[in-house]
Amino acid sequence: MGPGRGLGMVTFGRTAAIFDVDDSLLDGNAGTIFTWYLYRERLMRPEVRSRIPRIIYEYARDRLSEQDMVEVGSRCQQGLYADDLRAHAHICFERHLRKRITSGAIRQIRKHLLSGHLVVIASGSPQYIVDEVGRHLRVHAAVGTRTRIVDGKATDQIVPPVVFKEGKRAAVEVVLDKWDIDPARSFLYSDSSADVPLFELVGNPVVVNPKAPFRAVAEKRGWELAEWKERGRPGEEPDLADEWGSWGG
Repeated sequence: MGPGRGLGMVTFGRTAAIFDVDDSLLDGNAGTIFTWYLYRERLMRPEVRSRIPRIIYEYARDRLSEQDMVEVGSRCQQGLYADDLRAHAHICFERHLRKRITSGAIRQIRKHLLSGHLVVIASGSPQYIVDEVGRHLRVHAAVGTRTRIVDGKATDQIVPPVVFKEGKRAAVEVVLDKWDIDPARSFLYSDSSADVPLFELVGNPVVVNPKAPFRAVAEKRGWELAEWKERGRPGEEPDLADEWGSWGG
């Protein structure tokens, strides 16, 4: 018997609201900014840090894929203590990410929480930084990319699945199954064409801030469109993290 089926357990009306994090819930990419933070603060191991500029160069020239970059975001933490990564994820969130949460996302998350739905955030970004976003928003579950921990330190071995495309759908389905959620009654909010497997899973797909090619796909398929551009704390001074706001930026 799953947790959602037990007597006295919260059932969430068998409905979930799933929020992609990067470039929709957040103005920017959480994993990219956390990587930038670890790089700028010289927290990465030297042999790992020295590879980052070349990796960005290769990605900018389409020699590395978006999934490659998702994996880089977690693998670059190799050799760092997990407790230290959690502490630095909190600092990074407070300095650079909290102000990037869009007001549209805040409104929708509150709406679903008040409706008694299971609220999940999901991102290919490292689990440490996704956890910080989830704690701040008080969601029920946060799904991110994880690496194996050995002797208290992060390794470069990713715990399957990589939370991207079909892997992201698989990771989210584990959460939905745990709480006996009906995907046909559930919602997804995302900007990314990489989330098509998830869009096809849910009964209420909402495409947020779509770029032109994906906007056309969403319109053709009859998916709802939304624009979440305004940060929850507008008027902030420019942040140095803006230069690494998104791998695609």
